[in-house]
Amino acid sequence: LFGNFHNGNMLHGVDMDRTFPLNECQIATFHRDAWELLQEFKVLMDSARHLDTKQDSRADEALMIANEIVNICKPGDATTYPECRALTKKFLQVPNSIAQHTVYAVGHCHIDMAWLWPFFETRRKGGRSWSSQTELFKNFDKFNFCASSASLYEWVLQDFPLLFAEIKDYVKAGRFLPVGGSWLEFDGYVPSGESMARQLLYGQRFFKKHFGMYCDVFFLPDTFGYSAQLPQLVKLGGLRYFLTQKLSWNRYNKFPHSSFNWKGIDGTSVLTHFPPADTYCGSGNVDEVIMSQTNFKDKGRSNCSLYLYGIGDGGGGPLPHMIEKLHAMENTAGIPKVECGSTVSKFFKEMEHSSHNLMTWDGELYLELHNGTYTTMANNKKYNRICELMMKEAELFATLRSILIDKNAQNYDKNMYDEVWKNMMLFQFHDVLPGSCIRMVYDVTDKEYPIMISKLQKNIDSSLNELSTMLLKGTLRQKEEENTVVLYNSLQFDRNEVVEWNQGAEKKYSPVFVKGIGCAAYPTNVLASTAIKDWKYQILEGTEISVETPLLSVKVSPGGQILSIIDKETMEYSDPKTCKEAIRKHEVFKGGNAILIHDDVPLYWDAWDLWIYYQETHVDLKANSCVVDKSKPHKVSIIFKYKISELSTMEQTIIINAASKRIDFETTVDWHETHKILRTYFPLAIRTDFVTCDIQSGNIRRPTVVNTSWDAAKYEVCSHKFVDMSEANYGVALLNNCKYGYSTRDAVLSLSLLKSSKSPNEVADMGSHKFTYSLYVHKGSFCNSDVAEEAYKLNVPVYEKWYSSTIKEKKEIQYIKIDKSNIILDALKLDEEEKKHVIMRVHENIGAESKNRVEFLFDLKETTKVNILEEVTDDWEVIGEEGDKTVLKTDAKQIFQQLRPFQILTLKIEPNYKQSCLLYTSDAADD
Repeated sequence: LFGNFHNGNMLHGVDMDRTFPLNECQIATFHRDAWELLQEFKVLMDSARHLDTKQDSRADEALMIANEIVNICKPGDATTYPECRALTKKFLQVPNSIAQHTVYAVGHCHIDMAWLWPFFETRRKGGRSWSSQTELFKNFDKFNFCASSASLYEWVLQDFPLLFAEIKDYVKAGRFLPVGGSWLEFDGYVPSGESMARQLLYGQRFFKKHFGMYCDVFFLPDTFGYSAQLPQLVKLGGLRYFLTQKLSWNRYNKFPHSSFNWKGIDGTSVLTHFPPADTYCGSGNVDEVIMSQTNFKDKGRSNCSLYLYGIGDGGGGPLPHMIEKLHAMENTAGIPKVECGSTVSKFFKEMEHSSHNLMTWDGELYLELHNGTYTTMANNKKYNRICELMMKEAELFATLRSILIDKNAQNYDKNMYDEVWKNMMLFQFHDVLPGSCIRMVYDVTDKEYPIMISKLQKNIDSSLNELSTMLLKGTLRQKEEENTVVLYNSLQFDRNEVVEWNQGAEKKYSPVFVKGIGCAAYPTNVLASTAIKDWKYQILEGTEISVETPLLSVKVSPGGQILSIIDKETMEYSDPKTCKEAIRKHEVFKGGNAILIHDDVPLYWDAWDLWIYYQETHVDLKANSCVVDKSKPHKVSIIFKYKISELSTMEQTIIINAASKRIDFETTVDWHETHKILRTYFPLAIRTDFVTCDIQSGNIRRPTVVNTSWDAAKYEVCSHKFVDMSEANYGVALLNNCKYGYSTRDAVLSLSLLKSSKSPNEVADMGSHKFTYSLYVHKGSFCNSDVAEEAYKLNVPVYEKWYSSTIKEKKEIQYIKIDKSNIILDALKLDEEEKKHVIMRVHENIGAESKNRVEFLFDLKETTKVNILEEVTDDWEVIGEEGDKTVLKTDAKQIFQQLRPFQILTLKIEPNYKQSCLLYTSDAADD
């Protein structure tokens, strides 16, 4: 069940040569009376052990009856069994009171898609485990079984079609219970909001196609924390309820509720239950059933709980003796009532109906454990980020091509998108993406991710070539020197970039401008006319390196630390002394970008955990060499080389761009450490008690102070592309292109770069790593800044495509214009069914109600608001531009909409394909 390691030690890796000899095999006949007596006797003994002796005499009664049975029963003599069973019935058939707590018992079999075994073994586990349950159905009428993960159902369909057909019959009969609604039980922190939306889209569509139903319970019992955007995503995915139990693992604080309403950052609430037995792999024992009552934290508000039982993690599910024991406990005084033939959905509906005044938890469900999973297996997380962003671009450009050029979906490669999405979602499983699997799992992901990226890149290139051909129509030349660059911007933000190109043997650097979700063609004669001739910065080298740009004054130590960042845009009264300093002096960190290596030795859960005492030891790394590269007129690069240890090295280039207030740290590490963690620290001259953290389709605030034990527990948190620390009128953000683990204590922003755990993967993170993080200083608070825009620009480069063309002037097109910067485009794709409608998904990103307008290059026939499943629902309401409450307001080329704070909005748009093509090829469009 828990892996096959050398000498039984996870630190030593998987033993592929180990054998398991069969030494003995027994054949026996089954004696029903003896079996049932044994199970009932176990219930008696457990009752004697676990019932409250202070409350009544039931524990003593159980002990006395058990003693009588021991005296009467003679093993092997079946004539003694009836009298013994009569005694067990004497105890078990004393009924409960009507007010007793009710436990809804549902069979369950948690199967990790990969963990201490590879993916291919999980396919076999699914078949073995689920076939066992279908056999149990034949023997136990009052037994139901639930299972999540549409991907596992699909594997069973592919590998065991006869079993799948049998499962379909039991689903129809209401006994085999699909739950979750998602493609699999994904990680709750690292995937993007769009990835989570696709998990629900693909999962729910599978259940609808094969079972004629959508799931109504979002089921994620074993994930290492839960994003504050999940309640909204759950509801948009057609689900009503949420179940988990993982926060029972909290290291410091006991979560205060079992049944409650969980409210997300947009205000959406989902009815939530944490089974109070604190397990999703119950054994059917009396103590766990009693714990379902004694550990239930919302007494007086609700009087029922859910109990999931069956061998899990590696599969297996309920065993006959578990079912027998629960049947024996159904209505026994002293033990909570047990509802054996129930379903997960029935439990939630009963709780919804009978409970009152349930409490509300607002914000993320932070697990006070496993915070090392934000960092472990860094390249795996980098691949995931790349694929998420490239998939958005592939679908976007293919959709534009379908509308503007093809007028149909003939070149929209839905099969390839489905294949890549399913692989991406599989690798987002809650042990795979966090980095807590054995090496064999990452041998697969390391092989598959580059293939996925290659397919996406090929698809993007094809779409861009077609779009470029239309843009440059009539001007393209074959087999001539490439003299025109077409730049594509997939972000909705306008971009000022610098193109590096060759004019003969001379390298040129030319500023270019590309509109949001648009393209621009620059012939080389235009690039030459605007090429940068004079250096835009000044450098003074001495005991420290001083760089002066029009925007910043930066001082860097030869050891690689940022000693000072003065923001010239904050000058007041024409006095340079009034400029804001971003870096503060610190007793530990001698400057920003302090690179420290810490001991990282968790007490257990090596790959999973980062224990707080890692902060107590460190080595402050200083660069061994420093070279200043002044070859480019628009930016200076300072190259540092570090010797981390005898085994590991690092090279880092600090890039200061003359036209930006973002300082980039491009980093390459050759990493071969054991139980160490590498981090960078920035002590900031900012006074605030919270930071703003980028999460799925929005952001949340987290504390920088430690006033409570709940604050103290969040010494490492998960954020996506940035964390911003701001005062009312000034702030600093730490951005990244593939990292997730942040610390935000005492005005110090810190980012975890690499871990080096040895269990369960003995070579985790060993080897080469390339990544970039950036420090960005800005005026105003986060909500008044362009931090999110800069973070997207760091992560998403502009595409450059070179052609031979006769154009002499710049040509540009903007396909879609979103007029508010806080409205972020998450997806533009064709619909799942007909492939003729466009699905556009956006979200509001700063927590402000926002009226906005989206303009399209193409005409619109009809626009409808839908959910993630691309279906119209009856509970939508959006305020139109004039204040009237309408679903949407649309004219020929524009959509007016209003989003509440952090709302995710999905639109189904029918474009006018004929008019769109005419628009695109007209001279007006080119102009």
